[in-house]
Amino acid sequence: MKKIIYTALLLLVTVSCDKWFEAEPKGGGQSGAKVFDNEASFRDYMNGIYTGLRSEELYGSNLTLGGVEFLAQSFVPDKGAEAWTKLDFSSEMGQNVSREAYAKLYAAIYQCNDILELFAEKKDVDFIAGSREMMVAEARGLRAFLHFELLRLYSPAYAADNAASNILWVEGTQPEGVRMTTAQLTDKIIAELEAAAVELAEYDPVVTGVSYDEMSLLGASPIDRVWKLNYYGCLAAEARALMSRGTADDFGKAYGLLTKIIGEGGYAFVRTVSGTDYEFSTEFIFALPSPETGFCALSEELFAPVPDGRGVTLSARLDINDLHADDRRRNWFDADNTMRTKFAPTSKIDKWKTTPAIPVIKIGEVYLMAAEAAAKSDRLPAGIGLFNDFMVQRNSESLKLPETATPDQLIQLMEAIDKQYRYEFLGEGVRYHFCKRLNQTITAYDGSQITEIGKKAFPIVK
Repeated sequence: MKKIIYTALLLLVTVSCDKWFEAEPKGGGQSGAKVFDNEASFRDYMNGIYTGLRSEELYGSNLTLGGVEFLAQSFVPDKGAEAWTKLDFSSEMGQNVSREAYAKLYAAIYQCNDILELFAEKKDVDFIAGSREMMVAEARGLRAFLHFELLRLYSPAYAADNAASNILWVEGTQPEGVRMTTAQLTDKIIAELEAAAVELAEYDPVVTGVSYDEMSLLGASPIDRVWKLNYYGCLAAEARALMSRGTADDFGKAYGLLTKIIGEGGYAFVRTVSGTDYEFSTEFIFALPSPETGFCALSEELFAPVPDGRGVTLSARLDINDLHADDRRRNWFDADNTMRTKFAPTSKIDKWKTTPAIPVIKIGEVYLMAAEAAAKSDRLPAGIGLFNDFMVQRNSESLKLPETATPDQLIQLMEAIDKQYRYEFLGEGVRYHFCKRLNQTITAYDGSQITEIGKKAFPIVK
């Protein structure tokens, strides 16, 4: 219940929190000189890591709306993006996105390692009780989260080739890393996320309800933990990794983590568009505050008609009639066959002052992953029940599945989940990873077939 109260306030803090992600370190704290003499210096450094994540090279475009979302065949690409959209990563766009994201992800990992070393070195700095432990666990979890992002972008899916060794695990500030196979690295990531979650369960305000906000530090109170990789975000990230490994036992463990989020996190779905933005940001578990213009400007650039924009439209793979008439996600479609409204400004007065946030993990993914994890760990009735709960929350009771546990029903459930991934995460870059994990053959925007996408991997371009 407490989480519902916190998320209800999310829109009120979206604007004011942006300044924290642009803040300069206080008290002389800066990573290069390693002069960290108070808690605010550490907090500002943590904020700086998240600032980098919201850049255009990462979640501000390339890994979401402006890049990876095209790979899900959501859009009819404009000139220059056709090859990329059909998963030709040797194309100019493919090379650029791959180079930029690779460098930025490892840069963020370096920062996580740097601050972890600083925590170990600066033991004499005073912290509010529990705050140091929270930030150490958060940095450790974020490091694992970012390694998993590298793994699922730059390596084949676990199901397609778990012996590939494309990614280094980097745990310090020296350039050396440990090259691991996909299987080894997945094991490492799961172990790190699990360890981080154990610590966060004890110290994260989103769990304890105890705030560390005496210094008004972003990410130190229950309300604003959505802007950081919090306890529930860590559990969801671990579930993603477990499901990528994909044994029945893994699915069972993922099911336990995901139902814990559902049962304890208190996250609520948007049932009406009144009082919310169109991206439903109160459903976010982990998100990044957008830069000043951010997704609003990117959305306008993509979907506004030529010559004002690029004139990108939704592909034939998306049909508004797949959604029930009362499904609030229908508001994302407009008369020009675009999703321009989803990331539109939330203020009619000042276009950029209420820019929507960048979603990374949200409650809809938790429900859909939980439904799949249940079904694949010999809990098919529970999986169907979770999917049906999701459809009720989306005002689409007519799309519920019969609650019968048969082999055919498992196939129907996965087809229904797949369809929901098309719409639930429109513009967020999530569906591509779902399809890749399952090594699917997908239908491209032009009707052609792209086979075994689990074998696809971004090139490592330096």
